[in-house]
Amino acid sequence: MDQAIKSNFHLLVKNERTKKNLTQEELAKKLNEKVSLIKRVEEGWEPPLSIVKKIERFFNIELMEELEEKQLESKADRKDLTIGDVVEVR
Repeated sequence: MDQAIKSNFHLLVKNERTKKNLTQEELAKKLNEKVSLIKRVEEGWEPPLSIVKKIERFFNIELMEELEEKQLESKADRKDLTIGDVVEVR
């Protein structure tokens, strides 16, 4: 199954940072990243997977989640097709 970054990841990162009493600058230094990157992450910018993994390891949290596969029902899947569903009118 595919994974995606959680929709509230930026809030999780900010909450963990404030729990540890770290400024954005201090967190950036500990992660060996630029302060601008931390600011953008906390604003909701989706970082590359390598950054996500680095943040997950540092805070010991999960920022990724499994994607649910949704199967859309197409007209062809239904048993009650009409000629209008099949024929293309020009």
